[in-house]
Amino acid sequence: MASSLPKKPSSRTTGEGRVADARDRAANEDRFRHMIESAPSILWSADADLHLTFANRKLVEYAGFDADAGMAEWARRLIHPDDFARCERAWCEALEQGRSLAFEVRLRRHDDAYRCFMLNIVPLKDEAGNVVEWTGSAIDIDERKRSEENLRFLAEASVALSQLAGLDDTLKRVATLTVPRFCDYVEISLKEPHGALRQLALHHGDPARVAHVEELSRRYPPLEDEGIRQVIATGEPLWMAEVTDDILRGVARDAEHLRLLRELRLRSYLCVPIRNKARILGAIAFATAESGRSFASQDLEVARELAHRAAVAIENGELVGALRDADRRKDEFLAVLAHELRNPLAPVRNAIEILRATQSPSLQLQWTHDVIDRQVRQMTRLVDDLLDVSRITTGKIELRNERIELSAAVRIALEASRPLIERGQHILTVRIPPEPIFLHADLARLAQVLSNLLNNAAKYTRPGGHIWLCAERNDGHVKLRVRDNGMGIPPAMLRRIFDMFTQVGGTSDHQQGGLGIGLTLVKRLVEMHGGQVEARSEGESRGSEFILTLPTVSGEEAQPAPAPAQPAAVVQPRRILVVDDNRDAAESLSMLLHARGHDVRVAYDGLEAVGAAIAFQPDVVLLDIGLPKLYGYDAARRIRDARGDGVLLIAVTGWGQEEDRRRAKAAGFDHHLTKPVDPEAISRLIDGHAK
Repeated sequence: MASSLPKKPSSRTTGEGRVADARDRAANEDRFRHMIESAPSILWSADADLHLTFANRKLVEYAGFDADAGMAEWARRLIHPDDFARCERAWCEALEQGRSLAFEVRLRRHDDAYRCFMLNIVPLKDEAGNVVEWTGSAIDIDERKRSEENLRFLAEASVALSQLAGLDDTLKRVATLTVPRFCDYVEISLKEPHGALRQLALHHGDPARVAHVEELSRRYPPLEDEGIRQVIATGEPLWMAEVTDDILRGVARDAEHLRLLRELRLRSYLCVPIRNKARILGAIAFATAESGRSFASQDLEVARELAHRAAVAIENGELVGALRDADRRKDEFLAVLAHELRNPLAPVRNAIEILRATQSPSLQLQWTHDVIDRQVRQMTRLVDDLLDVSRITTGKIELRNERIELSAAVRIALEASRPLIERGQHILTVRIPPEPIFLHADLARLAQVLSNLLNNAAKYTRPGGHIWLCAERNDGHVKLRVRDNGMGIPPAMLRRIFDMFTQVGGTSDHQQGGLGIGLTLVKRLVEMHGGQVEARSEGESRGSEFILTLPTVSGEEAQPAPAPAQPAAVVQPRRILVVDDNRDAAESLSMLLHARGHDVRVAYDGLEAVGAAIAFQPDVVLLDIGLPKLYGYDAARRIRDARGDGVLLIAVTGWGQEEDRRRAKAAGFDHHLTKPVDPEAISRLIDGHAK
C-alpha cells in the first residue's frame, strides 16, 4: 500500500515564502522599471493634487532639469508659449470631468529646441470614482509632423512655381511660403550671366530682422567660401544642423561681426544650389532661429526638391520669355512689313486716281486703270488680313459693337466681293428675310467675315459656277450660309480648314493664291461675336458650305430717330500741307488735291513740316509718321502748339495698329488714316472741317 507524502507548507504561511514573495515583487518592479526607463516615450505620473510622483529617464534627459519639480513648473518650462493656453484649457476641463485627454503639443528640449509630441493623460480612480492618480505619456511625432508639413509645403510651393508669372515675383512668393513653415530666414540669390549674384528675396516674419541681415551683408559682404557663394561655386549643399558659438567665432572677422552674428540667434542653417542639367542657376539658403527648429536630413531632401522645382520654374520662365520675345518681334516685323508695303501702294493708288481724272476715252487705258486699282485693293486687303490675324491671336483687337441690321453687313460685303465674283462670271444668289434682323455686332468686322467667305467661294469655284448667300432666323439666332458648287473640301481637310495658313487644293489649276489666313480670321471674328462657324462639304468637286450662327437682338426696341437731313456741304478751297518723305506719295497726293481746287504745299521731313505750317498757315495738314529729322508725332505736337485747334491734323501713315492710333491721338491728330488712303475719305474729312 502506498504511503502518502506530507504536503509542503504554503509559502504564504512561512517566513521562507514571505521572503520569496518579496523577492519576486522586487524582481517584477525591477523589470517594470527597466521597461519604463527603456521605453522610447516620455512617461510620468502625479497624485491627485498634481504633485509629480514619477518621471522616467527619457523625460529628465529631454527636459534637462530635476524630476522633483512640480507639475506646474514642468508645464511652464516645457510647453511652447503659443500652445500653453490651449493645453491649459484642455487640462482644466479634464480635471473638472475626471476624464482622459489627448492632444498635440510642442515641448521644449534642454537645448531650447522644440519638438512635436502626442500627449496622453489618463486618470486612475478608486472604487468611489475619485481620481487618486494621473498617468501620462508623450510620444515624439515630430518627424511625422515634419514630413506631413514638408509635403504640404512642397505642394504649395509647386503651385506658386507653376503660375508662369514673372520669375522674380514667383520666387519671392516661394520665399514667403517658407517662413515660418520651413524656416525663420530665407534668402534666394540667382547667378547673373556675367557671374555676379543678384539677391532676389530675403524674408523673415519680422522686417527688423531682414534689416539686420541686410546691414550685416552690407558691412561684411560674404566671401567666396561663405554660405551662398560657396554653394554656387561648388554645387554642393551646406548643412549645419546646429550653429554653435564656436562656428560663429570661426567665421567672424572681428568682434563687431561676431556680435552681429550672435544677434541673429541662428540655430540651424541649410543652403542648396538651384541647378539644372547644364549649370548652377543660384542658391536658396534657409536658417532657423527663434522657432528652435533644427534641420534634419529629411529637411535637406525637402530643400533639394524645392531647389529642383525652382530650377524647372526658372527654365520654364526663360522659355516663356523667349516665346514672348519672339511673339513681340513677330508683331514688330509684321508692323514694319505692313508699313513698308503700304508706303509704295499709296502713290500707286494716287496715280490711278489722277489718270482717271483725265477721263481718257481709251477703253484699253480704262481697263489698265481698273486692273491696277483691283490689284492695289487686293494687296491692301492681304496686308490688313495679315495684321488682323496677329492682333486677334494676341487679343489686341477690340470690336466696336452696336445694334446693326444684318442687311447692312450683307450689302457692304457684296460691294467688296462683287469685282472678284464678276471676274469669275459666277452666278450669285442672295436670299435674306425681308423683315429686319438685328445683331449686336461690329458692322465692319461682320462685313469682313461675309466678304472673306464670298471671296473664298469665288476663288475655289470655276468660272460660271454658282454661289449662294442665304440667311434664316432660328430661335434667337440667325444662320448665314455661304455655299458654292466649286472644288469642295476633302474630308481630311475639314478638321483643319480654319487653321492658320491652311489652303485647299493640291493641283496647279486649283492653286488660288492668298495667305491661307482668311478662314482663320472668319472663325476668330465670329467667336468674338459670340457665334460659331462650321464648314461642310461632300468631297472634292462637290462644293462647300460655311454656316455662321450668330445671336440676334430684339427688334422691338425703339429705333433712334433718323438724323435730320444735312444740306450738302459746299466744297471750299483749303490751304493744305502734305508731308511725306516718300516723294512719289507726297507729290501724287498733292496733284490730286490741287486738281480738286485746293492750295497745296509739300514738305518731306518733320522739321520742314513745322516750318511750313508756321509760314503757310494751312487749314489741313496731311502728315506721315515715319519722317526723318523729326518724327511725325513730335511734328504734330509742335504744329498743334503753333496753330492751336484751328488746323485739322490727319495722320496718313503705313503704321496702322491700335497702338499707332492711340499714339496719334495722344500727339494731337484729329484722324488716323492708313495707307493707301482712299482719296474720297480724305476729301470727306477736309470738306467736313469748319474753316
